[in-house]
Amino acid sequence: MNIPRTFVITMRRSEPIPRFEATSKHLAEMGIPFEPFYGVDNRVCRLLPLDTFDIDRVGDKIGEIHVAAHLTHYLLWKVLSYLPEDSFWALEYDALFEPDWRERFDAAMSVLPDDWDAVFLGSCCTANRPTTHIGKNLYEVHWPLCGHAIMWRKKAMQVMLEVHQKVWAPLDIALFYDSLPKLKVYTILPRIVNQLATTIPP
Repeated sequence: MNIPRTFVITMRRSEPIPRFEATSKHLAEMGIPFEPFYGVDNRVCRLLPLDTFDIDRVGDKIGEIHVAAHLTHYLLWKVLSYLPEDSFWALEYDALFEPDWRERFDAAMSVLPDDWDAVFLGSCCTANRPTTHIGKNLYEVHWPLCGHAIMWRKKAMQVMLEVHQKVWAPLDIALFYDSLPKLKVYTILPRIVNQLATTIPP
């Protein structure tokens, strides 16, 4: 499978964003063409949700950084819904590919079912989730967390846009509860995309 049209989420700021600069260089070295997608800047966004986030932060509200991230991904999904391509990569500005990512990606794509809506290239917290081995390094996990590297199918955008109008939790948790159960989601394990300068569980 060819690399789908790739967008890297970042922000438009007057000063350089070190992680985005590093990711841009890294993707060029990996031979991955991409387009920056300039989203909502949490330094400018001052919106807070009305509801508290009561899953593991009882009585607390998510902050501007979570609201901005949610709105940015929502804007990207809207754009993807209008584009002619059937599939896309959505990467966050700190995506870091494993050196052997291409071989492992191709292996997963060779067994990817035709019904797919999303493939997690990068994920976390998959241990002890209900899991089905599809083949090679591809699994169906209910459900992965993290959203730094996802391959989306255009047909999934209708669900994403309908479900995620409410901003109430960090985006990956909102995906976990609100949209992923409505989609055919597959996960490459071990992940082929990490996050720069970030330690995340498998």
